[in-house]
Amino acid sequence: MIYCLVYNLLFTAALLLGTPYLLVRMATTRRFRAGLTERLGWYRSGRFPRGEAIWIQAASVGEVKAAGPLVKLIREEFPQSPVVLTCQTAAGRKVAREQLSGESAAVLSPLDFAPAVGRLIRRISPRILILIETELWPGTILAARRKGIPVAVVNGRISPRSFPRYRKLRLLLKPLLRRMNRFGMRSEEDAERIRLLGAPPGLVRVTGNIKFDSIDLPGPSSSGGKAGWGWKPGDPVIVAGSTHEGEEALLIKAFCRLREQFPGLRLILAPRHLERVGAVEELLRSSGEKYRLFSRLSPADDETGLVILDRMGVLSSLYREATVVFVGRSLRGTGGQNPIEPAAAGKPIVFGPHMENFAEIAAELADTGGAIRIEEENRLTARLREVIADPGKGAAMGRAARAAVEKRRGASRRNLEMIRDLLR
Repeated sequence: MIYCLVYNLLFTAALLLGTPYLLVRMATTRRFRAGLTERLGWYRSGRFPRGEAIWIQAASVGEVKAAGPLVKLIREEFPQSPVVLTCQTAAGRKVAREQLSGESAAVLSPLDFAPAVGRLIRRISPRILILIETELWPGTILAARRKGIPVAVVNGRISPRSFPRYRKLRLLLKPLLRRMNRFGMRSEEDAERIRLLGAPPGLVRVTGNIKFDSIDLPGPSSSGGKAGWGWKPGDPVIVAGSTHEGEEALLIKAFCRLREQFPGLRLILAPRHLERVGAVEELLRSSGEKYRLFSRLSPADDETGLVILDRMGVLSSLYREATVVFVGRSLRGTGGQNPIEPAAAGKPIVFGPHMENFAEIAAELADTGGAIRIEEENRLTARLREVIADPGKGAAMGRAARAAVEKRRGASRRNLEMIRDLLR
């Protein structure tokens, strides 16, 4: 009770101090105004279907997509309970509304403040609160527990990078974690970290990564995409996914060297954030290399070797056209990006030394031959050449990568069993 009171007093003080900023954002940003009522826990009449809801909290687009197969299983298991999915971002809410239909709803998460959370709880009467990944919002968790609502973590993850920061807050986190009911963690390492932070050991389970269930396992490409771009089916293609600042320059340099050996070579650069497309264009203009934006590709572009991806939602389909995939933010930056989609597409993968955010699957891909890990930037050209020059090697790597994904599927059903136990 004291913990809850202190937290809400601190939140109130922070809200009051931040009022000038909030007023400026309301005056200058239409999107901010549009979402503010939901943030305060005021939702339009008729927004929610009737019945005791299954409440799922996800941060943004990635978590919403990952939760898709689990949501489907929950709706099959508990057809009498509507699903209400709350998101931290408008983009996540948009994707959730596209995924959900029928007896379901998707709204913005209320502020982590007792009055706002309480209004949502009264509207939806949740049977359970499911937190996707590590959405540890004290106000939300405490408000749920005061009403006797069980709280479970699904796809729980605490990265090596964030763990030291959590350790510093252990005295504050421990009372919160001890009020929760289940922790479904991705790996044994994640499970051990949450135990060290104060979660009761008997409530912690290793249930796997639900993201493997949300990834399609596509069949082989027909190369129809290449034909639409004016490229020949046999042209080798490097797809560099979710690149970070500094990596594009390294990839362009490697491309120019490899093109001498493979004249039909193509490189698709996909910056992690679309706001960086202009910076990548400027880099190519200054280097004198010809390029096209993906949105402007046509059958007449048979001589275009460099392409910048400037559209959302396309990258996963481009992986199917790749000869080899480079995973971004692994040579420059830290943490790496997700290698699961290219692995599911059965493509050979190359990444740098910084894959901390996906350490487990990155290690398995490297150990089983599905990926090549580069320890030094100057090895990028040689490693890409190694795969492009030997189609047999690339095919074997692709099979190993896909097998690693197939082996890890099934986490959604394991988490469903955990949720079922709580609701009995």
